[in-house]
Amino acid sequence: MITSWRSRAFGLLTASLLGIGILVSAPASAAPGRFEARPTWSGSTPRVPGASITSLAAVTCWSTSDCWAVGDRFKASSSNSGPALIEHYTSGHWVSVAAAPAQARTLDELFGVSCLSATDCWAVGMRSSAHPGNLLEHYAGGVGWRAVNTPAPQGELAAISCEPSVGQCWAVGSSNNFGAATTFHLAADAWHYVRPASVSASFVQVNGVSCMAADDCLLVGFTTSKHGAGAALAERWNGHFWLRLAVVGELAGGGSLAGVDCGPESSPPACWVVGQTVGKGSGLIPIHPLVARWNGLSFSIVPSPSGGRGNYPELKAVACSGQGACQAVGSRGAGEDDAMVLTEGWNAITWSDESSPSPLYGFRTLSGVACPSARDCWAVGEGLVRSGEGTRMIIEHF
Repeated sequence: MITSWRSRAFGLLTASLLGIGILVSAPASAAPGRFEARPTWSGSTPRVPGASITSLAAVTCWSTSDCWAVGDRFKASSSNSGPALIEHYTSGHWVSVAAAPAQARTLDELFGVSCLSATDCWAVGMRSSAHPGNLLEHYAGGVGWRAVNTPAPQGELAAISCEPSVGQCWAVGSSNNFGAATTFHLAADAWHYVRPASVSASFVQVNGVSCMAADDCLLVGFTTSKHGAGAALAERWNGHFWLRLAVVGELAGGGSLAGVDCGPESSPPACWVVGQTVGKGSGLIPIHPLVARWNGLSFSIVPSPSGGRGNYPELKAVACSGQGACQAVGSRGAGEDDAMVLTEGWNAITWSDESSPSPLYGFRTLSGVACPSARDCWAVGEGLVRSGEGTRMIIEHF
């Protein structure tokens, strides 16, 4: 059975950041929030002709009527070649559009998408099988999606963030042996490799990137040391180089950082990061969602609904339409074979659970979210089909 391994990746993260970024518990300031007291999501599980197995990893919206979602598609569980999956929301409907053709005996998967304009979008991911390495696809209006080569090093691109106001994009990921982070910068219509901060770890996974300004970006993920201990990965771009934000582990089990969203429209500018923490214990170790806020100088933990026995929440993505309206999504359940989708909303005062459907069967998760307005959000992910022959994409909306 093929499912997107990234949606099940389980990292190790600490509960505090030291040095330049200090992670501490702190109350959040109040500001105008949503009009809805408790938004309700609706869900669908579209089929793709010719692809019995589908999964969506990320979504972005240029407007309330123009969104893109990306992921992977397979004809069967034994597939080892084929193009990526791209869905476009326009005229009130989601429709499948052609991704760039895959090379012979090569399987393409997309994990991130972002746009500089309605006719200028980028998607990132990885190629596997015969031609492994970075996958970068570009949408140029009527030309459609086409593959674009990236500079070395090759590996996997996990996320992308484009800033229309300055005409730049950052694509981030991990090297082919997951021994280091990789970052690529789009400026003046050309992609350039930029050396990330040095990381001493046996395993490095980058999960997200977002910018408050052209010279102020945040990269997140997690690392594992040679001795198996996990730690958060947080790096900041200061306009000249990436700077590692040092971390230490306060929770014995660690945790992971999965998503980040920075809001240039907020005052002062700030970023939200989400993931999970893992507490001490034997047997079924308790897992709790992690939500933190970055103000450019330090991190502050912001309380969010915690899990309990049989309900182990994991947040994978976050998106904000303003300072008082954010969404975080992920999964919750007893384990990776039995989970339901998780949605949480921020109203400028508190994070709270929301009502969201969990269609399909067994393991269901949301891995991407985009909010073009406070009253309009899309979330995407995957769930198992009851026949046990793989996954099908989930699209949810409120």
